[in-house]
Amino acid sequence: MFKKVLVANRGEIAVQVIRALHEMGIKAVAVYSVADQESLFVHLADEAICIGASPVNQSYLNMQAIISAANLTGCQAIHPGYGFLSENAEFAKMCADCQLTFIGPRPEVIDQMGDKENARQTMQRLGVPVIPGSPSVLKDVEAAMQAAHTLGYQL
Repeated sequence: MFKKVLVANRGEIAVQVIRALHEMGIKAVAVYSVADQESLFVHLADEAICIGASPVNQSYLNMQAIISAANLTGCQAIHPGYGFLSENAEFAKMCADCQLTFIGPRPEVIDQMGDKENARQTMQRLGVPVIPGSPSVLKDVEAAMQAAHTLGYQL
């Protein structure tokens, strides 16, 4: 079990993760942008680190700043929440390279599921039910029209 986890998200998502961590007796570290410094999730966290300016590419998508905040505060893991870096294989790999547990899928799984055609084929191969659709990426309008005729609407 972890003693301290960095929550790499904001708003209600961060609030829910922080509350869950506290229920498990785990300390939560929040990262926040300048605009979020008075937000509820910042106040609920045991520790909070400002990681940049308000634009998300300067804060919540700044992988180096988030990893640095985790190391600075002695976290063992990073919970990405939803969106932002939660489906970023590069970030998951950076966490592993820095001896931080990424709470989410392994980088290779994120890569595999990020490619929709590959993800669909993988799920079908494993027997996971998938909704009807084209067997591969549609290359042009003609292929899309044929798929619409075969599958019907809504596409």
